[in-house]
Parts: sequence; C-alpha cells; structure tokens
Amino acid sequence: MPRASRRQALAHGLAWMAGIGAVRVVHGRSQRGLDQFLAPVPPCKDDKVTPAVSPDAAYRPEAPARTSLAGPRGAGERVVVAGYVIGVKCGRIKGARVDFWQADASGAYPKTGFDLRGHQITDAEGRYRLETVRPGATPGRARHLVARVEPPGQPALTTALYFPDDPDHDRDRFFTPSLLMRPVGGAPPGTSAYAFDFILDL
Repeated sequence: MPRASRRQALAHGLAWMAGIGAVRVVHGRSQRGLDQFLAPVPPCKDDKVTPAVSPDAAYRPEAPARTSLAGPRGAGERVVVAGYVIGVKCGRIKGARVDFWQADASGAYPKTGFDLRGHQITDAEGRYRLETVRPGATPGRARHLVARVEPPGQPALTTALYFPDDPDHDRDRFFTPSLLMRPVGGAPPGTSAYAFDFILDL
C-alpha cells in the first residue's frame, strides 16, 4: 500500500465526508453507492495515536448494532460523524467493533436501556459512520461523544470525540486538541457533519 502524509489522508477524508453530507443524509442512498466518494487512506506513520479518555458513563457490551443513535431521546441537532479505524503499522483495520454512547441534549445519560448507545463493525476498508444528535454538556465536561474501539483480538481503546465549536473545552480535564472532530461542509440545514479517524498503535 503506498504511503502518504497524514495531511494528504485528511484531505481525502474531508472530500469523502463532503460527499456523505450532501448525498447520504439527504437522499439516504446505500453504503455501496457511497464508494465513489472514498479515497484510499494509507498507513499514517507520521501521526500520533488517539489518546485514551476515561468514560463518564459505563460501557454496556450489550448495546445493539446500529449506525444511528437518534431514537426516542434523540431530539436536537442532527450530527453525522464518519471516518476510519487505522493502525500506524498495519493500515486500515476491518472488523473493528466501535461502540458509541453519549448524553442527550440536556446533558443526561439514559439510566436504563440502550437509548443513545450502539455499536457497529468497520467494513473492509476500516470505515465507520454514525448518525446521532448533538449532546448536551455533562457536569465538568465539554460536549462529547464517547467511543470504544476494539480491533479483532486486540485491546480496546476508550476515548472521546469533541466538537470544535464548543466553548467549554477549558473546563474538561480530558480534552486535548487531537480529539477534536473535523467539521465538513455540504450537510443539509439542521445537520452538522464531522470526520474523525481513530489511530491505533497497531
């Protein structure tokens, strides 16, 4: 697989996400139909791994398989996040389990059931894609999504994804700029699109 700089990889990812925001969200086409927007993402040996973050709500391994968390408690601004799971040595990682969970728009985590929780498996190209709603801020934290990434046969990484326009980053002891999602244009009104790649030491 040819090598390229991380900057080139991000440029490819942004181009793909622009297509996702404009096409997938509006028209609901199948994932197969989105292949035209995807560019190869090589191993990124020039980038640091994604830092771990202690979760602020317990991981529930029984969370259902779903790519959309917008359910009964899914009121609020629609958000789309997509990207890759990538190893710095082995490149894109297929078959990784990616769990997401978050607070609702008021900043509260559902205490029972699996609202605003779910998992998905990265495809043959290491891709994931999540539709959800913008969470509210929880006590002492900025607005964020919690993610747990578990490659096949490897330890899991638990981390957080932060919104770039949140004014509360300074009060969140876990925040670091490397966990900011990258905004992407082209989404329809009322929806914000972001890209984020999980970089693992594999």
